Amino acid sequence: MITLGLVAAGAYAPTAPAFAARPTANRAGHTQRSSDTDAAARTLEVRYANAHWNWTAWNDSAPVAPGRAQPNYECAEFVARSLAAAGLVPGLGPNDPQNGYRAYSAPNGKVYDLLLISVLPQYNNLYAYLRDSGVGQDVGEQLGQAQPGDVVVTYLGTNGTASHTGLVAQAATATGEAGVDAHNNARLDYGYHYYAPSHLVRLAPNALSEVWGWAAAQRALHPAQPLPRRLPTPSATAATPSATAATPSATAAVPSAVPSATVSVPATASPSPAATATATGTATGTGSGLAEPGPAAPGIVDPGPIELGPLDPAAAQV
Repeated sequence: MITLGLVAAGAYAPTAPAFAARPTANRAGHTQRSSDTDAAARTLEVRYANAHWNWTAWNDSAPVAPGRAQPNYECAEFVARSLAAAGLVPGLGPNDPQNGYRAYSAPNGKVYDLLLISVLPQYNNLYAYLRDSGVGQDVGEQLGQAQPGDVVVTYLGTNGTASHTGLVAQAATATGEAGVDAHNNARLDYGYHYYAPSHLVRLAPNALSEVWGWAAAQRALHPAQPLPRRLPTPSATAATPSATAATPSATAAVPSAVPSATVSVPATASPSPAATATATGTATGTGSGLAEPGPAAPGIVDPGPIELGPLDPAAAQV
């Protein structure tokens, strides 16, 4: 049984149980559980999108007027945070710092720039994460299939590549098309046709269970990856010496070949190639959804609790 993280009443709970499974052995019961989970995930995505469509920045609720630019909170970040609000980005919450999205260290060992939808060879963008994790299924130009919580990707970039993205917030009706929430510029329930030419990236059936199952499987293949969790606070990243001896798990986290007197526990991991590329990128953000890579921001990896006993002065003589 997989423990899932969801947002409940606006608070992100990365280890809280999602939904209690109904005891049943038939396919109908399984379908019902999947349907309930899907509906909840979609609702949480749209709830976040509707509440943040006109924010100036992820941490600045000052509203911008409809159709105005949001250079500090662009389209891919808006969609990624909506996904995270539903627990669909293991290890990230909707209110985590921007650097966590710019250099997201995923369970599969890759680093993704979730602020980016445009295609750049040195980056794994938001679309790549949706594809690799199995959260999204690209069904092409299928406007009639659009449901709240699905992602729309516009293809107006160079050579027909991805250039913009938004989140479907309303399904089509007999008298109107589906509505899309998006950023940069600020849009609420905007007509789906505005995003043409586009592909619909449909939320995978039972996406919440799928993505956490994917995370567990990838951790088995990439044991160096940490368990998905929220980004640690600065106080949580520093290893504080204590009077207790190092436990076996802490010993495993520190190379045995290094003398105890010289051991230091870094708060952050070394930047991956993709994160390093982020530091040197020169692309600028635009309304098309191309995010500014900005300064170096390697994915933050919490090595877990590590307790180091006080150093023995005799052992320190090397």
